[in-house]
Amino acid sequence: MNLESLDFASPYFLNLIESQCVAGTWGWRFADNHHVWSTGLFRVLGLDPQTTRPGYDRLHGLILPQDRERVETGADLIRGVTLGQQSVRLLRPDGAIRVLSARSEIYLAPDGRPRGAAGVVLDVTDQERLQQARQAEQRRRRALFQQTRTLAFSSDPERRFTFPQEAFELTGLSPDEIAADAFRTILGEEREHWRDVSIAAQSDGLAHRLTPLLHIAGGNRERFEVFTVPLRDAAGVVVDWSSLTRPIGSHTPLASDQFREGLEQAIDGRHLRAARALLDWSMTDLARAPGLSLSTVKRMEENVAAIAQRSRHRAVDTLRGFGIRFSLMEGGIIGVGLR
Repeated sequence: MNLESLDFASPYFLNLIESQCVAGTWGWRFADNHHVWSTGLFRVLGLDPQTTRPGYDRLHGLILPQDRERVETGADLIRGVTLGQQSVRLLRPDGAIRVLSARSEIYLAPDGRPRGAAGVVLDVTDQERLQQARQAEQRRRRALFQQTRTLAFSSDPERRFTFPQEAFELTGLSPDEIAADAFRTILGEEREHWRDVSIAAQSDGLAHRLTPLLHIAGGNRERFEVFTVPLRDAAGVVVDWSSLTRPIGSHTPLASDQFREGLEQAIDGRHLRAARALLDWSMTDLARAPGLSLSTVKRMEENVAAIAQRSRHRAVDTLRGFGIRFSLMEGGIIGVGLR
């Protein structure tokens, strides 16, 4: 490694990447059946390099049986056959199932015969789980829209909106039309009023509720309610706005994760005291139920800004579990009720 020119030899890069436990490489020389595994591959596979003898069959045998047909066998590699990049599931000795992206390459002798193979595996389990969670959320969102015409959208502090496909289906407007003016979904005679209300509330960093008359696909019009809450970072700065809209009179729960987070951030000491009063709880009761300290509850009810968001979430989640309902009402007021 030359520190003057910042030229790094490839082994340094390999060690840096593999130290994150998400990548590994292997090599196989056919002539003498010599196998080499990188340290990272042992980590990915969950095997001990001191007691495990590297071998392609050992690697292949860890792949779940239903996925093995998508990966080259040892005989395939010796014949020079590769199947390209594949995503497979692997069962580690500790019982954990990991998702790997695997790719192998054949090395040829001057006469064209395969003389060896090498490959790389990437642990993409976390990405795969995230993708599955996103797909599940999309299905849930789709089902909710089809049943209740409830949908979620968001906007950043610069008032750039992000709408789901359901918004275009509901209004009959195109993505380009809504991108040009998100308030075009509101009928002209009410548009500027609700635009002003929304801008004023966001300028003050307040949660708010609008009840505009919307364009509905097919030339219809219908009044909806739009709930919007700010999402803040650890310093209390608004980094995003989360919104949910549903027909007026709908009783669909406002259960978007982002919306729920934003609403919780807007809950303050007044709401906690009101919730305690409805349950006939003391501060000690509220501390005991979620396993918080009495001093933490006191600080929450005194609106101490430095109180950990995690503690607030535990308190609010506990209150919900005992039947308390927090809801956003007209004028951005958070209502507290008992189911």
